[in-house]
Amino acid sequence: MPSEKFAPPSEYLRLLGERVLIFDGAMGTQLMDLDLSAADFGGPTYQGCNEVLVLTHPEIVRGIHDSYLAAGADVIETDTFTGSRIKLDEYSLGEKTREINFRAATIAREACDACSTPERPRFVAGSMGPTGMLVSSSDPALSNVTYEQLREVYAEQARALVEGGVDLLLLETMQDLLELKAAIAGIRREFASGMRRVPIQAQPTLITEGRMLLGTDIR
Repeated sequence: MPSEKFAPPSEYLRLLGERVLIFDGAMGTQLMDLDLSAADFGGPTYQGCNEVLVLTHPEIVRGIHDSYLAAGADVIETDTFTGSRIKLDEYSLGEKTREINFRAATIAREACDACSTPERPRFVAGSMGPTGMLVSSSDPALSNVTYEQLREVYAEQARALVEGGVDLLLLETMQDLLELKAAIAGIRREFASGMRRVPIQAQPTLITEGRMLLGTDIR
């Protein structure tokens, strides 16, 4: 069960309005540096799926969280950047979407709880990356998904992360504005159905002149 110690969502926003909050660094590159074997991932089928490590080697993920917290991070991100059902299906792990995201959140939550103090609370961001499907694209190979399907995918991941104890949901490196809208719509639907409300933080990836990958001007 997730800890009840995590800070209220409003505490994150309050502190964000008062000072700079330092996020952790990358999870993927830290895992690559460990030169993990196929066996570490649970077999060749799952090799390269960093998210499955929360099930096969949670101590490795916890160690990375601990290192970032020791280095001074105020916020650590869950090991779920490619933890949506669409991405996990690439490794035949779609049916473990909830389990993986929930476990990732609890691992990060426990790491934060171990070093949080009233004077300096630490926060967990539920990492949610792009699915790789660009619903706005005119290329059928990239847009073989509907807005409604994306909404469901993000809703599923968000609920597991929130139930696991995250303080905010972080939509990272989003490349398609319509996918970002679907993600937010899915999260808000879960809020409406009774899920604990947390801040949503969106970070689109921009190319030249403030445009997204498909040319969307977000200004």
